[in-house]
Amino acid sequence: MKNDFFGFCIPLAKYIYILPDITPQDHTKPLLHKIFAVIIYVLALFCYFSEVVKLYQIVTGEYFVYDELIRNYTVSYFHFTSLIKAVNIKGAISARTFKTIIGFEDNIYNGEDEDIRKVYKASVTPIQRVRKYYMAGMVMVVICYACAPAFRDPIEIQRENETIRIRQLPISAWSPVEEYFWLDFVWKSLVGAYLAYFFVTTDLILYSFIAFGACQVRILQHYIHNFNRYCEDIMHTEGVSKNESARLLQKQLIAMHQDVISYVNMINGSIKQLMMLEFIPGSVQLAGMLYQLMTNLNAIQCIFLGQFISCLIARIFIYTNSANDLSQLSQQLAADWFEIDWIELPKDIKMNLNICILRCQKNLCIIVGDLNAIDMTTFLTILKGSYLFLFRF
Repeated sequence: MKNDFFGFCIPLAKYIYILPDITPQDHTKPLLHKIFAVIIYVLALFCYFSEVVKLYQIVTGEYFVYDELIRNYTVSYFHFTSLIKAVNIKGAISARTFKTIIGFEDNIYNGEDEDIRKVYKASVTPIQRVRKYYMAGMVMVVICYACAPAFRDPIEIQRENETIRIRQLPISAWSPVEEYFWLDFVWKSLVGAYLAYFFVTTDLILYSFIAFGACQVRILQHYIHNFNRYCEDIMHTEGVSKNESARLLQKQLIAMHQDVISYVNMINGSIKQLMMLEFIPGSVQLAGMLYQLMTNLNAIQCIFLGQFISCLIARIFIYTNSANDLSQLSQQLAADWFEIDWIELPKDIKMNLNICILRCQKNLCIIVGDLNAIDMTTFLTILKGSYLFLFRF
């Protein structure tokens, strides 16, 4: 299945079976695909619980290593949320979201309005670019995490007159080959890469869900900005008067706005709890990564861990900026409606126009749980919280 909006997210999502039923993978050999899906998720759970087991060993072990506890928590929590997101995206509401986006693009490409296609492509291009940059950044993170242990000093634990040296590995996880360093290194590198696949894919899908709302609003803005032109098109195609064409077009645009509102309500119902998992502990996670950077302070570690921290900050910014973009654009619709040439329109259309302007005063928001809307203030709050938590560590 090819879709310009999702782009390379489609094959990424296909391999972890989070696409809806409209894809070919769900119609051919369904039993075989279910078996593969079970294997993939059981393996992911095994990898995640190996991190949980290691966390238990750190807390209850003879030698408590605080740095290792921080490292385990910050990474394993990302993996935990990614698995939760993957299961959620496989649900019915997210399947409807997939179908809405795919159907929306099909309608645009099958339509005759070239200007709308241009507006749509202009809206999709920056979304595709952000996903590519984020994907490239996270691939570099995985590579850096695999290479980082070669440049880290072993952890030294002093016990009476004995010094115990523990070599650091890519991730903090249990493995059945811990007594063999290089086998353990390969095992944990593969575990980290496998869970990172879920992390990156679910991030890209959720970002796409949020960004699509702003894409819809931009197309609605194009119609409103060219209200008179589209009225003339309706006059010629339908053979109606100017006032009647304005009524028909206004009715279509109100329906489009309602579709955008319904879409935002739908994704809020699907992902608002996931956003709470993402943003509430965000400050602690970022502070944990900064703590690792400060306790492994050398030039190479500044590059490797700095790469991960930069991607985490960029990740939070991408979420908050896309949600903020949707909020600002949806509120701008009120000014767009006001700026059309409404002087000569009949009274009933003017009354509907006032209602449209009032309706657009309330901006569309992505919600964190049942708390606040996501905007750029959220991004700054997380950074401020990270700074405060860092000194708690």
